[in-house]
Amino acid sequence: MRVFRCLCDSLIHALILLSFGISALLGLPTASGAEVTLQGSLVCNGACMPEPKGADHVLALFAIDGTAEVRAEVERIVTVHFPEQGLDADGAQKLMDEFSARLKYYIAPDSPALKDAKNTGAGHYCMPATASAVTGTISEKEGKKWIAATRIEPCKLKYPAKMLTPDKPFVMPSREPVVLKIGDKLTLRCVQIPVGKFLMGTPFYMWPYHVEEYPHLVTLTQDYFLAEIPITQEIYEAVMGSNPSIVKDPQLPVQNPLFADTQRFCDILSEKNGKKVRLPTSAEWEYAARVGTSNPAFAEKYHEQNSSGPDGYKSPLKVKSKKPSAWGLYDMASCWWEITGDKAMYHVRKAVVDPHYPPGAEIARSQRTGRGIVSDRWSICTHEFITEKADYAGQKFRVLVEIDSK
Repeated sequence: MRVFRCLCDSLIHALILLSFGISALLGLPTASGAEVTLQGSLVCNGACMPEPKGADHVLALFAIDGTAEVRAEVERIVTVHFPEQGLDADGAQKLMDEFSARLKYYIAPDSPALKDAKNTGAGHYCMPATASAVTGTISEKEGKKWIAATRIEPCKLKYPAKMLTPDKPFVMPSREPVVLKIGDKLTLRCVQIPVGKFLMGTPFYMWPYHVEEYPHLVTLTQDYFLAEIPITQEIYEAVMGSNPSIVKDPQLPVQNPLFADTQRFCDILSEKNGKKVRLPTSAEWEYAARVGTSNPAFAEKYHEQNSSGPDGYKSPLKVKSKKPSAWGLYDMASCWWEITGDKAMYHVRKAVVDPHYPPGAEIARSQRTGRGIVSDRWSICTHEFITEKADYAGQKFRVLVEIDSK
């Protein structure tokens, strides 16, 4: 049976390569100087490099559609490098490398479409990626594909269906949940998050992508327990004796707690339960939200889990109104940021182990990393620099329980 499956896989691979070769012939007008239109994620190349220099800050398009050649290459890459069970960290890195090597088109700086560009020079900022259709002629120089763009327009992108399927964990929790005692009858259930390695952030080929979300390998060496829900007003008031929320409801997340008060909340629970309770780091939060996988975190995948309410950013739904993740976590995707234990910062651009970047002085203006808003413009990997004065969206939090070292 295994031999038969291998033969079938080889045949499928050969057919894909043959299809790609034929499609390449169909793309011959490109080589002759005719204009083509490619669709994909348009981003500053400097946002896709570990140590970019000034000349590296040119626009680059990660194409996913537009010509038969591009479509065939996308199909080949996804078929060969995106297994049915999903991507682990190394697989995600390989997939991203394939997109970068095969489907990355640099936009010539002297392109007519860029004649009015203002985001250049010393004041350059790597703006967020845009879903764009780029029209122009293609040439190759020093192993790179270049487009002399005559027109750049917004468009809608359709990524392969396999990339949009819900995440399936490689491993499930094996320990019984930890149940924190809140009051005489009130408790908080926390589920085990198994140790693992993942590609944190957003792959370069994906839209939406922000420079803050640079993809990098993260290894977490210790299991931990994470609260299955954000802290509700009922739980917060039972511990702290107060409720800062504007809209009062015991089953809504507590709204806009002070950073220092989230720490005091954790300290009280730690003492009450004899366990170390704290905020999750940004890496611990994202790893849990993606159930340990490294699949691209498109917003569409979290529709059934997204607890955003009907009033935009004003308020989420009551906890557990939507489905949990495969690890049993509720409301990780919503219309409010979740406060983490890390300061606000761009992602590092290297592999790290157990990263933690605590803020300095804990004052109202200190910035923390907020996680969890998912919309058509933000994926589960998006993070924001938040202060205690909530701006367009509210803030909530959930707690982590460290594994006993005994």
